[in-house]
Amino acid sequence: MSALRTRVTALSALLLLALSLPANGESWQETFDKTCSRSNEAMTLSVEELHALVESCNALEKVIEKQEPSVRKVYLKRLQLCKNLYAYMLEYRQNGEAGK
Repeated sequence: MSALRTRVTALSALLLLALSLPANGESWQETFDKTCSRSNEAMTLSVEELHALVESCNALEKVIEKQEPSVRKVYLKRLQLCKNLYAYMLEYRQNGEAGK
């Protein structure tokens, strides 16, 4: 289990690094779309997947905060909704597994 956590942490760190680099302008929007598009399947995701998505949301938040005000306002709100859902499902899954 700790190997999986290490892998998720490493992937999260790489994602944060990739998001912080201004590669080709609006690449953060692609990451945003990929991250928030999984909200429809949040109930079926594993604890590890949910944790990775929450970390991805945290990394995206830092990038979006650097955008112009109107873009920042819209995308931060949408991102917060996705993050809240993933965090809720993560907590639910972790509490459910602890109760078994």
